[in-house]
Amino acid sequence: MFHNAAVIALMAFAAFIVAYKTYGRFIASRVFRLDPNRRTPAFELEDGIDYVPSRVPVLFGHHFASIAGLGPILGPAIAVIWGWVPAVLWVVLGSIFIGAVHDLGALYVSLRYQGRSIGDVCGNLMGQRARFLALLIIFFVMSLAMGTFVNTISDLFISFNPDAIIPTFGLMAVAMAIGLSVYKFQMNLTFVTAAGLLVFAGLIVCGVERPVSTYDWFTPLETRAALEDAREAIVAEDVPVFKAPYGATAAKEHFAARGHVETVNQIDDAVNQARLAWISILLVYGFVASVLPVWLLLQPRDYINSFQLYFVLATMMIGLAVAAVTGAPESHIDAPVFQASVLKAPLEAGQTFETAPKAPSWLPLLFVTIACGAVSGFHSLVSSGTTVKQLKRETDALPIGYGAMLTEGVLAILVIMACVAGLGAKAWQPTGMYGSWEGASGLAAKLNAVVCGGGNFLGLLGIPAHYGRAVLAVTVVAFAMTTLDSATRLLRFNVEEMGRSLGQNWLANRYVASAVAVSGIAFFGLSKAGTALWVLFGSTNQLLAGLALLTVSVFLFKFRRPMRYTLIPMAIMLTLAGWALVEQLEGFWLRKNWSLVAVTVIVLVMSVWLVFEALLSFARGRGGLDFDGDGRIDVPAEP
Repeated sequence: MFHNAAVIALMAFAAFIVAYKTYGRFIASRVFRLDPNRRTPAFELEDGIDYVPSRVPVLFGHHFASIAGLGPILGPAIAVIWGWVPAVLWVVLGSIFIGAVHDLGALYVSLRYQGRSIGDVCGNLMGQRARFLALLIIFFVMSLAMGTFVNTISDLFISFNPDAIIPTFGLMAVAMAIGLSVYKFQMNLTFVTAAGLLVFAGLIVCGVERPVSTYDWFTPLETRAALEDAREAIVAEDVPVFKAPYGATAAKEHFAARGHVETVNQIDDAVNQARLAWISILLVYGFVASVLPVWLLLQPRDYINSFQLYFVLATMMIGLAVAAVTGAPESHIDAPVFQASVLKAPLEAGQTFETAPKAPSWLPLLFVTIACGAVSGFHSLVSSGTTVKQLKRETDALPIGYGAMLTEGVLAILVIMACVAGLGAKAWQPTGMYGSWEGASGLAAKLNAVVCGGGNFLGLLGIPAHYGRAVLAVTVVAFAMTTLDSATRLLRFNVEEMGRSLGQNWLANRYVASAVAVSGIAFFGLSKAGTALWVLFGSTNQLLAGLALLTVSVFLFKFRRPMRYTLIPMAIMLTLAGWALVEQLEGFWLRKNWSLVAVTVIVLVMSVWLVFEALLSFARGRGGLDFDGDGRIDVPAEP
């Protein structure tokens, strides 16, 4: 029973539902005291660009798509190597008691300070030094996260999922048409949504039928001809020469098996050139998306993407149920329950498990590798960055802040099941993908594992394998793209706030701020650190979550609210994230990766300093700061 994937998933989902109706409502009504009659920043500062009052279904979709991204997909796909039980427990307990409280808390505090970011609010609660420190930490963490995303998206497009390119970019046009139809022409939302989803479905079919292998464009003519000949053999002979949809990884495997070393090298060179081109395209897209009105691209794009994810969640759940009823192999969890020691690389001749080098320890890395599926500091930036500026009523913060985090937990659970049951037992053999830490090199390979495992669940419903995997691939890429455009916008806000805090108003210009934001992303996007970069992002991201909970705790202290519900999670996150960062710093130093050493040291020092500023704020008691932002020191009144 407890090795049945469907049973484990249903138990987790039941826990999320009960938590929302009990703990979530308690936190919203008794701790944060959400007021449905209080005017929100979306109305007070409405400007048609960033501050736009929005309906709950639309805003939920936008918020959920923004916080989901690669996090709840990639993190669990890596962390299950330490066993499926600790991964499931961390997702369920972390989401309910830490992640959802963190997201709701950041949204609530920002609501009470006119939609300002959690970093900017630090100035009112802890002083101007704290504001600048928080904004600088956020800049590093966001740049690192989005640099990881653009690198991974590029690799997915090139190496694994060229069938995702047409639907991903076609959706941008669909989203803009929806935004114009609803906000400018006042068309019926239901009709526009249905039309948009139909067009999007057509784009997915088009992507499957016509995958865009962009690495081809950078190969010599003879290599391109060899690639075309191999692909034509699939159509002519119905022989799977390449694994659909003909990504660079499958092409290299094909030619390597036939001893064509020079062709493999030429494809490698083409992949590197294509990656640079894709990173440049994604950076330009991020810049444009960050300065456009939120109703024109970001909100409708995320809204449509949310329906795609609802479809994937529903079909994967049904697929799990079918597997359980029919006794299909996909119903059985084949992964270890828990394994504290994991091989660093596959065993070589003469090696034993005891003598071979081991991967990093599960403690504390499990808790920073699975970030967005359980708790994520990035969510505090979305909550207090774009979402707060679109909230119609304070009470809408419960389903959007607390509820969306639990929904993300559902996604993380399904990803775990796709990896530990959907892939089959062979993935966990010594030579399989999860046989060692380096079994599947690169972040895109981990995501491809989710696509393949989840595609097997969809196959149980009669969905052809290539279509099921295409839908999942487009889901993964689309959510990574929505996070990229939303995060670039948040990073723009961050740079603007830093400029204002330093008295440099030229930085508050949205085009200049966006250019600075994109430059920060590019620095990390061009890095080749791979999984190490993701784990560093996870650590800094969890550190940011602890600092956001610290800010919410200071707010609750100043206004005489119970703060143990945020203070205990804060202590857990700061301890785990700090521990993980110190361990990684040692590894970066030994590998002489000086750029990551510098970033890690800077973030650690600034974080310790910010904690010190918070302690000073606690010591000052409940008065003695500029709580309402008018420049005068005063006694706190409810903001």
